[in-house]
Amino acid sequence: MLRSIVHEIIGTPRREPELPQSLEQFRDSKRVLIIFADALDDRAAIQDEWLRNAHMRLIEEEVEVFIIAGGGAFSLFDDGWELDADDIRERLQGPPHSEFELILIGRDGTVKLRSSEPRTVEEIFAALDKLPKKAS
Repeated sequence: MLRSIVHEIIGTPRREPELPQSLEQFRDSKRVLIIFADALDDRAAIQDEWLRNAHMRLIEEEVEVFIIAGGGAFSLFDDGWELDADDIRERLQGPPHSEFELILIGRDGTVKLRSSEPRTVEEIFAALDKLPKKAS
């Protein structure tokens, strides 16, 4: 957040983060929700509960959810993915290890939603509804 405020004050455009290599496998097929979490931060636990309660809807909307914590990347629902947590944090300009942040990435590989506070499932789906649907 501080970075974006500084960019607004000095007038330089904020650089769009580059999609991490390990997330390229989702481009054009799925949306990705990344949660940067810290075990001592209640925001991560709140977000986790809200997302688990919407598990089926996330699957229907083709959203993969990953938790970046403790130097690792973990799928919230499916353990079949290999992701590079450090690359994700660096390329998406994620928060320091002790901070919470939520980042929603669209099928086109760009960041569609970024928040330092938990977002309700309704808020996340509202952001998804603004995104183009997958062509059949």
